[in-house]
Parts: sequence; structure tokens; C-alpha cells
Amino acid sequence: MEANDRQPRFWSNTQTYMMAGICLVLGAGLGYLVHTPSAAPSNPSIAAVAPAQPASTGMAAGAPSAQDMKRMAEKQVAPLLAELQQHPKDAELLAKIGRSYLAAQQFQSAEQYYEQAVALKPTPETLNEMSFVDYSLGDVDKAIATLNRAIKMDPKNSKLLFNLGMFEWHGKSDPKAAIAAWQTMLKVNPKDPKRAQVEQMIAQAKQHLNIAPGTKTDKPAM
Repeated sequence: MEANDRQPRFWSNTQTYMMAGICLVLGAGLGYLVHTPSAAPSNPSIAAVAPAQPASTGMAAGAPSAQDMKRMAEKQVAPLLAELQQHPKDAELLAKIGRSYLAAQQFQSAEQYYEQAVALKPTPETLNEMSFVDYSLGDVDKAIATLNRAIKMDPKNSKLLFNLGMFEWHGKSDPKAAIAAWQTMLKVNPKDPKRAQVEQMIAQAKQHLNIAPGTKTDKPAM
């Protein structure tokens, strides 16, 4: 499968939640969801919400408009916002609201609630999700910094390292940094079920090592 230059693949453990709520608005974006293998208790699964195609462009006939997605998101979060009035310092609730907005591609609204959540209780999972919001808003450097913050908290988490490599490769066009992230992933988790895929990605990225970071190139097939 091929990955779009600005739409990398991510691992997700929030698929059930999203599908139960507002996933119908994602349309073609559901194709970017990657099934996550169950994580061992010592290495909890970290969510990275899959990107959807931009609502304003490339929408298939009959797909919801940006306004449709916004209305769906507002309907989804209404009871959560009511609950938030009673529990304004509930970090998990704030992250849940952010996740609803993220699923509907309302990235600025998602950013607002994720930032509040991590200010109260930063977790690898919430930081990982927030990094995709940063990336979707075009701030690749912030997305990478957010992921690195999560990795400091959970340095052996495959999903964080996988996503870091994707941000470095697709966002920064820096194959060396991407390879470093993926090699670390395989080193700390040598039996990772995605090992073969990651090894292939590393081999493809190595073909671009002599190209200056930031140069637009064809990305490895995924």
C-alpha cells in the first residue's frame, strides 16, 4: 500500500471508540486505520489516531462536507462538555473531547482540549494523539517534540517510535532520523509483529540517505 506524502499510517487503539461515535464522517479516511496488535501489560497500547483526508478536498461523492463533520463533532461532544462543567480538571475527559474533535478533523478544537489534558496529566497516549493534531495543523517540529516527550515517558513503546519515524520521514523528509527511530523500535522490541514491515521501510529510507533533509522525494511504499 502506498502512503500519501502528508498522510502517514499510524497505529490506533481508539478505533472502537471512534467507530461507535463519529467515524461515519471519516469516509475514505478509514482506509488509513491500522489494526493494532494487543499490547503486553508492561507496554500499554498507545493510541495514534488515523488521519482522514482533508474535508475540503478530495471528498468522494456523497461524503460529508467540512460543515457536516463539524456539526457531527459538536453533537458528539455536547454531553462530554456538559460533564466537563462538573469536572473541569478531568484530564481523561478533556482528552476524550479532543479525540472526538480529532476524529472529525476539527484539529484546532482538538488541540485546545488536548493541551488542557496534558497540562493536567501528561500521558504517552494523550501526547501521542496530540502529536497528530500538531502534525495535522502543519507544525511538524511541534509534533516531533510532542512525540519525543511521550517517548521519554515510555521509551520502549513501539507505536511511539513507529510514528516518530513516520513524522521524520513524511514530515521532515529526513531519512536518517526516521531510520534511527525505527531501528530503536526494533532494538527494544525485537519480536514486534511489524518487524518485517519496518525493516522494509528502513531499507527503502536508506536509499535516500544522500539526499538533503527537506528535499521532496518519493516516499517508501507502505
